[in-house]
Amino acid sequence: MQTALLLHYAWAFVVIVTVLWAIWQPLGRRIALWALVIQLLLGIWVMATGRGVYWLHPALWLAAALLIQLGAILARRDSGPVPTLLVALGAACAALTFHLGQVSVAGGT
Repeated sequence: MQTALLLHYAWAFVVIVTVLWAIWQPLGRRIALWALVIQLLLGIWVMATGRGVYWLHPALWLAAALLIQLGAILARRDSGPVPTLLVALGAACAALTFHLGQVSVAGGT
C-alpha cells in the first residue's frame, strides 16, 4: 500500500509541473493529459489497496482533466483567451487536488 501511495504522491509533482506548463504551451496540454491519465491509474491502485479517498479529490481531478482537454480542443479551433483560461482553471483544480492529497496524507481529512 505504501508503494502505491508514494508513487501517486511523487507523480503528483510531475502532474502539477506539466499542468502549469500547459497554460503556456500547446504541447504541454497534451503531455499534461497523459500525466493526468497516469495519475488516475496510480490513484486507482491506491484505492484498490484499501486507502480511503475524500470524495472531492477525484472530483477535482476529473474537473482538471476535462477543463484541460476542453482548452486543448478549443485551442485547435482558434487561439485566444478562452482556451488559456480553461487550461488555467484546470491547473487550479489540479492544484486543489494536490493540496487535498497532501492534507489527506498528513491526516487532515
